[in-house]
Amino acid sequence: MSNLVLQAKKRLKSSKGSLLQMRREGRVPAVIYGLDKEPELVEITTVDMRPHLTQRNHVIDLTVDGSSQQVMLKAVERDPIRKDLLIHIDFLRVNNERPVIVNVPVTTFGIPVGVKTQGGVFSVMKKYVKLRAKVQDIPDKFDMDVSELAQGTIFYVKDLQFAKGTFVTPGKTALFGVTTGKAEVEEVKPVAAAAAPAAGAEAAKAGDAAKDKGGKDKDKGGKDKK
Repeated sequence: MSNLVLQAKKRLKSSKGSLLQMRREGRVPAVIYGLDKEPELVEITTVDMRPHLTQRNHVIDLTVDGSSQQVMLKAVERDPIRKDLLIHIDFLRVNNERPVIVNVPVTTFGIPVGVKTQGGVFSVMKKYVKLRAKVQDIPDKFDMDVSELAQGTIFYVKDLQFAKGTFVTPGKTALFGVTTGKAEVEEVKPVAAAAAPAAGAEAAKAGDAAKDKGGKDKDKGGKDKK
């Protein structure tokens, strides 16, 4: 896949008021860092930035005042109220030699046999995994066929196959699985309900026994007085 292309301009460290004015004019303040080089302050137009927001793990050929370098989109800060308003962008310098840490989506397709024939419920516990790899080896996603997943089976990070890097997310982290269906939970309820009367009967017997004992003690006490 070819790299994406983006234009930027150098900028000076600005006051809060200057940054606010910059955003009003459709420009976004950004910083470039990484590869043991000094950070660079730049600005990008909001229009140019929009197409890149859905391409988080792709390499971008970023040109700053005529000089090009490879970067990846590392962080995007948005206005908490106006989600379409970009506040700040972080770019990470990259090359083909130094590994980077990224989040990669985990998607599924198919209907598990544990759902179709065994009454189970398919559940997704985590939608992303964090991994460390060289930029050219980063997968777009892990797309998993769950058709053969039986009821009671959980798929973990350690079950993913990825030979060109290492997972940062712990291997014991659950990603998805087929859990017990609701019908099975309801079957347990009558048993629990039946146990309640039995417990009440036992409590009543214990109360009667205590009363009988109390009566005998009183009788015995009366005889002592005589």
